[in-house]
Amino acid sequence: MSEAGFVSVLIPAVGGQGGGVLSEWIVEAAIADGQIAHGTSIPGVAQRTGSTTYYVEVFPPRAEEPTVSLYPVPGALDVLLAPELLEVGRMIELGFPSPARTTIIASTHRLYSIHEKIVTGHGIYPIEQLQAAARAFS
Repeated sequence: MSEAGFVSVLIPAVGGQGGGVLSEWIVEAAIADGQIAHGTSIPGVAQRTGSTTYYVEVFPPRAEEPTVSLYPVPGALDVLLAPELLEVGRMIELGFPSPARTTIIASTHRLYSIHEKIVTGHGIYPIEQLQAAARAFS
C-alpha cells in the first residue's frame, strides 16, 4: 500500500492485448479479497495518439467510500503494467512513472509504431534505450 493509502495501477494496451480483461481481473480479485477497487479506461487510437489506458485503484477496507480518480496522477503511480515495451516509453514521456514510487512490469515484445514503420531504412526505436528508460523510472 502506498503512502496515499491505496495502490494505483496503469495498464496502457494496444487493441487486442487484453488490457481491459486484465484490469477487470485486478478489480475483481481485489473485491474478492475484501478490498475496495475501481477501474476505468480512456480510449486511445493505438498507433496514432496512444494506447487505450486502463487505470485501477485498490483501497483497503474502510468505513467510508473512497474518492476515486478516473485518471492517474503523473508521478504518483504505483504500478505500470505494460504488455508492450514501447508503451512504457510513452508513459514515461507523459510523466506517469516515478523512480521513487513506481514498479514497472513490461513485456519485451514489440509492436512497431507507425512512425517506426514509415522511416526509410531502419527506423525501429532501440530496445536497449526503452529498457534503460524503464529501469531509470522504476
